[in-house]
Amino acid sequence: MNISTFLLMIVAVVVLAWIIWLAKASALLKDQLIPQIPAHRQTFSLARSQMAFWFLIVLLSFLYLFIKTGSTDVITSQALMLMGLSALTAGGGAVVDSMRDTPEDAMNDGLKALGLSSYQDVLSLEADIAALTAQGDALSVPGKAKLNDLVLLLQTYKNRTQPFETNGWFKDLTTDIDGTALHRLQAVVWTIVVGSIFIYQVCLTGAMPNLNENLLLLMGISNAGYVGFKSNETQY
Repeated sequence: MNISTFLLMIVAVVVLAWIIWLAKASALLKDQLIPQIPAHRQTFSLARSQMAFWFLIVLLSFLYLFIKTGSTDVITSQALMLMGLSALTAGGGAVVDSMRDTPEDAMNDGLKALGLSSYQDVLSLEADIAALTAQGDALSVPGKAKLNDLVLLLQTYKNRTQPFETNGWFKDLTTDIDGTALHRLQAVVWTIVVGSIFIYQVCLTGAMPNLNENLLLLMGISNAGYVGFKSNETQY
């Protein structure tokens, strides 16, 4: 293993670890349609995950070819098309969500009616419960009544939001509330297939590939199907 390959591996591991950490701890790959749920419990977004997927593939391919050839003129129009296609899919999905009434919208409105507009309100609620509970036997009768009301409110929040929390990255990407969704599964599978072909050809030829036009068209159709069917799906 030469020094350039070793350096690339280090960069790849660092970037991947960073993306995975951000994906779990923040809303980087999540739509965050219900702000009352903390980022680490939000459901993963298929479109955002696809954007991150192609960003990583093109970035690591660029670094690999730059280290190997010393040239920065290695990015092809097709690589840009694949990144652009994923960005358009994310944008289209966001437009669809903004134009339709979703279960997430109804949940958000219901929680706001209860006085919970953000996750910070939930944290404040938990803090109030902890403060009253800490008083123990010294808590007055009105205080006990207030504590019971706050506990009931917190339990209501948990019961209502639980169905909208993440079930894991792959399941979030491939299912809606009715189970596995074909348009989602198709988009995920073809993204992985085309991405694998892209990486294989970069390693084999030492250049970013010129993929078959029909393969790019298939990706476009798959993503268009996802955006189209998204308008009618019932997502978690």
